Amino acid sequence: MQKILSQLFNTNLHALELLFIAYRRLKKDDPVLSRQLFDKFKTGMLQHIEQEEQSLLPELCQVTGDAELIRKARREHQQLRQQLDWIENLLDKRIDSQEDDRSLELMLSDHIENDEFGLYPCCDKLLNTDAVTRVLMELYP
Repeated sequence: MQKILSQLFNTNLHALELLFIAYRRLKKDDPVLSRQLFDKFKTGMLQHIEQEEQSLLPELCQVTGDAELIRKARREHQQLRQQLDWIENLLDKRIDSQEDDRSLELMLSDHIENDEFGLYPCCDKLLNTDAVTRVLMELYP
């Protein structure tokens, strides 16, 4: 089971990143499809954040005793949620969101880097088989 959490969560994050890239790429040529891609990306990103906050982070906090880890991740997640809502609002009003998209891209890159090189390897290293199983049971109810 070594690195299963990294593989699982990284695959999910990279799939979401591809949806975001496609949304931005198609924005001018096919605004309807672009909007659908954004909506899928937002839904997936919110689900990803929820999975981290509800299953992965509590298990890691239980092992490390580091509650600051959860607070830091939740602050980052809140910023992502706010930016997603902001862009959705701009898209609803048909207002150009190019600069805001760029801000979200930077936030997303930071989030992926923090998770890929920090959170997930830490979980793989510190969580035992029982904890990993609990995380998986939360992810696949």
